[in-house]
Amino acid sequence: TVLLTVSSRERRQVLVDVARRFADLGFRILATEGTAKHLAENGIATERAFKLGEGRPDLVDQIKNGEVHLVVNTPIGRQGTSDDSYIRKAAIKYRVPYITTLAGAKAAVLGIAAMRNARGQVQPLQSYHRDIAGGNQ
Repeated sequence: TVLLTVSSRERRQVLVDVARRFADLGFRILATEGTAKHLAENGIATERAFKLGEGRPDLVDQIKNGEVHLVVNTPIGRQGTSDDSYIRKAAIKYRVPYITTLAGAKAAVLGIAAMRNARGQVQPLQSYHRDIAGGNQ
């Protein structure tokens, strides 16, 4: 399950593309109200996640219970500091990977797809540098 909670100013096509790719990989999409509505309007099946005070189980409960495996939460500035903070703290406390940009989410979903297709390979950073430098390192 991937939890998507994206600021209204960032709910563009990139969000839809990222969510669709996660769904195509078999991820369950969980989203807060505004994000869920935007995704549903674009044909992506989502389940609503409650923020603190909106109902139970809320998204912190779901993170704590091991129901969320990846969090994508784009910060919305000062007005959303409390939302961003409790989501981030829950992800860190319960060791759930946490991404704060749609570019990072896109890179993650592409990487997951590549690994599932056996096209990806994990290597130390030094080997990438060696390959780029022509083996001179």
